[in-house]
Amino acid sequence: MLFKNAYIYRLTHAFDYTHEALEEHLATRAFVPCAGARASSFGWISPVPEIDDGPFSHEVAGAILLKAKREDKIVPPSALNDAIVERVRKLESAEGRPLRAKEKQGLKEVALAELLPRALPRSKQVMGYISPRDRLLVIGTSASSEAEMFIDCLRDSFSSFPVTIPQVKSKPSDAFTHWLLHRKLPEPFSLGDQCDLMDPEDTSTVTCRRQDLATGEIRQHIEAGKICTRIGLRWHGDLKFAIDRDLALKQIKVESSDDDTEDDDDPIARLDAAFVNMTLEFSRMLPALFEALGGEKQADD
Repeated sequence: MLFKNAYIYRLTHAFDYTHEALEEHLATRAFVPCAGARASSFGWISPVPEIDDGPFSHEVAGAILLKAKREDKIVPPSALNDAIVERVRKLESAEGRPLRAKEKQGLKEVALAELLPRALPRSKQVMGYISPRDRLLVIGTSASSEAEMFIDCLRDSFSSFPVTIPQVKSKPSDAFTHWLLHRKLPEPFSLGDQCDLMDPEDTSTVTCRRQDLATGEIRQHIEAGKICTRIGLRWHGDLKFAIDRDLALKQIKVESSDDDTEDDDDPIARLDAAFVNMTLEFSRMLPALFEALGGEKQADD
């Protein structure tokens, strides 16, 4: 699977840009490396492998693949602390008095500004895709902060990019808990091998990994009042993933792959095959998942 983790969003407006218009909008937020005292940067790069100056989008079978690059300059805390201590020592010695907390904070900002230009950048790439047909935005990350950065970059590129987390009629944690308690899921879903349980009164948690979820031990925790905030599921037996109460998917894995181009020497062919397989799987699985959670709410619900 191309994405190991995914945040799912519903497009609330039609997305019908031509390729030329799409490229023009994305170019306004092209990635710019950190320079000088700039601490971080986030922008679009080409999702096409081995082509640095390629297009900012790659469309296959109606889905549009995007890739963003995040770069952060990291100043080691020890180096920053040493710089602050030295500045405080010199200033207190020169003025013959201890510095106030506000003055020390100001010295911290000055020291950070001086150290940032020499700091080494750390980079990471985040992929996502837009499916206009399915009205979906899927972002391949396990961090909600990166998903928000991706969406913010889209909003900057298009001036507006309204999306929402799919609004299902059943409360996800209630549905997860019901599935564990009764050990019966809507077909073709079945239980996986992990779950997170939480006591809503004292927020104590139980984490289960690589465990049979149909055991009496799990049932006892639920009967004692715990709710399920994350559950492992299988779709048609071979697609495994965990889903949390925010409908984020984690540890996505296809146990039987039918990717015939896995050994293809053409990196674009490999990307296209993996992308098509994933989008096709998601276009089938996500509606069924939302339906298993009571279906999506309509505007007049």
